[in-house]
Amino acid sequence: MNGAASVDLVLIWHHHQPDYRNPKGAEALLPWVRLHATKDYLDMARRLERHPAVRSAFNFVPSLLDQIDDAARGGADRLFALLARDPATLDPAERDEVARRTRVAPDWAFDRWRAYAALAARVRSAPRPGAALNDAELLALETFFLLGWLDPMFHGEPEAAAAIATLPHPLISHREALLALHRRLIGDVVPAYRALAERGQIELSASPYNHPILPLLVDVRHALRARPGTLLPSEPFAAPEDAEAQIARALERHAAVFGARPAGLWPSEGSVSPEAVELAARRGVRWMASDEAVLWASLPPERRGREFLYRPWKLETGAGEVQLLFRDHELSDRIGFVYQRWNANDAAADFLSRLQRIAREFHGDSPPLVTVILDGENCWEHYADDGGPFLDALYAGLESAPEIRTRTPSEAIAARTADALPTLHTGSWIDADFHIWVGHPEKNRAWDHLGRARRALAGAGATVERAPDAWKALHAAEGSDWFWWFGDDHATEDRALFDRLFREHVIAVYERAGLDAPGELRVPITHASRGAEPLAPIGYVAPVLDGLETSFYEWHGAGRLESGGGGAMHRADQRLLRLLFGCDARTLFLRVDVDGALPPELEIEFLAPRAVRVRVTGLGGAAPRIARLEGGKEVALDGARAAAAKLIELALPREPLGLGAEVEAALIVHRLEDDHAVESLPADDALRFKAPGPEFGSEMWSA
Repeated sequence: MNGAASVDLVLIWHHHQPDYRNPKGAEALLPWVRLHATKDYLDMARRLERHPAVRSAFNFVPSLLDQIDDAARGGADRLFALLARDPATLDPAERDEVARRTRVAPDWAFDRWRAYAALAARVRSAPRPGAALNDAELLALETFFLLGWLDPMFHGEPEAAAAIATLPHPLISHREALLALHRRLIGDVVPAYRALAERGQIELSASPYNHPILPLLVDVRHALRARPGTLLPSEPFAAPEDAEAQIARALERHAAVFGARPAGLWPSEGSVSPEAVELAARRGVRWMASDEAVLWASLPPERRGREFLYRPWKLETGAGEVQLLFRDHELSDRIGFVYQRWNANDAAADFLSRLQRIAREFHGDSPPLVTVILDGENCWEHYADDGGPFLDALYAGLESAPEIRTRTPSEAIAARTADALPTLHTGSWIDADFHIWVGHPEKNRAWDHLGRARRALAGAGATVERAPDAWKALHAAEGSDWFWWFGDDHATEDRALFDRLFREHVIAVYERAGLDAPGELRVPITHASRGAEPLAPIGYVAPVLDGLETSFYEWHGAGRLESGGGGAMHRADQRLLRLLFGCDARTLFLRVDVDGALPPELEIEFLAPRAVRVRVTGLGGAAPRIARLEGGKEVALDGARAAAAKLIELALPREPLGLGAEVEAALIVHRLEDDHAVESLPADDALRFKAPGPEFGSEMWSA
């Protein structure tokens, strides 16, 4: 036992959100950066500032810093743009989106304002969320939402206090003042942390730029080290250059924001491997951290005791030495998941007593070094008053407990001689493996997209120097969060949107390099809401192309796909009702039934057997036009015909499309607005079928 029965505590709060910005318009499609900035990031700094004797560390992901900067400068955000409008001006789809988003808030907000809970409950139970409330009620819901995503320490700000005084009947002016308050507070986030760092109370560390899983970037096959039975993607992916670039860019961005390069790197999701640590060492990183399960997997069984956890370790690499800290899993999770429903003082006392017991029971020449690492944003939504009472009690307790010394990671490491780690397990802070990010068919399909995109850049000679923006898009697509939401591990009603953002980042890789993006990237990866299965054709068709249902039998032998909705391109104003499809020996015939007026443009995207895009324009006029797109230019498609009146009928020659006999085909019909696909049929996959052969008259063919 150490003589003084003291303990050193390293407390690291990790701030991270994925990049929600559309790569084309830079509009944030989800509001979580802005909301966590005002509910978690700023108050975490201000609350620690009240306890100057407590030292801590905060980790920022650079892509989060980019988004905070965008928000502070008034960058586009879809939800906040809608919140700035009079509810009476919102169309039904916009109204649904506002109601659906603003019914989501931390538990403490609903406990504090029962009127908010009642409005949110009405929205949740309504078939159309926006129709559940009148304009005044929707304004009230918006106002409650903006207050609920302010930490209570900011409710005394004049704008918040004025709005609270009017509840549950605020005016538009109160909501506008709250929006201005949010903008002002977001701008205070980075200066607050920089000030704490400059006076030495906190240490700031970074993560790889876009929060990728470094060991998987180095080589996705390294997942087998931790879990040998992992099903790997079919497309090889091994890019240690990308892993090093993610580290290098992160260090540079951090220095630009906070005025100094960080000494430490929290690898995304605590993911480490010998190769990843060496890459960090090559860039001058002095310390990294992971979970105790990674340490146990790195040590022989006889050394898997708590006395080996509460100390720093070092790993010698070909590029130098890196110090490693491993977090106490239970203590970290008690803050993250256990203390949420406890009385704040009892929870803080329990945490302190556990540290004191570690000090009493530790056997070693120096005091135990206990590392606690967790997200600094997500857990507070289930704490009373956003976790403020708990944090104040915890920090006050740490200040008044002389046997517990809070240290920054660099201070703790400098005060000790680290033991040499003979080997380092390849794993993350979740189960010491990578099953969250690779192995499921959806996750692997995303890795396949990444691998093909990266190979396309290399094949086109699009180096980082020649096409830097294309590589930035690739790095954004390498982020861990997209893979987090693919598969069955986690649930969110925004799965389709995460899916869409990932694919748009990959599409941007091709487009920014001047390449055509593969049609498969228009197909959602997730299949949470599959539409109806298509009915197969039963014979050749010979329709009259006039844009009308000339007779019942002209499409009688065709296959049929009814709109089922649910994919990433699905919108509330769905217009594509059904698709009929069939052939004769030389021609593929398509019929698109629509709800209401004809759209001005359609695009037929063939994914197989050849990647072909067919654009149909002028559908509202007398003579629709059909052309094939090649390199962004329209090229004549000889023999193609179109007609549009009540519905849309197309005749496309099979030979240029590669639709020979018995050939497998796949296509998607897109409705376009301003040259962008806003609705797709099918919504969740491609229509897949086998083109008929000469014996089709006596056979059935399947879709």
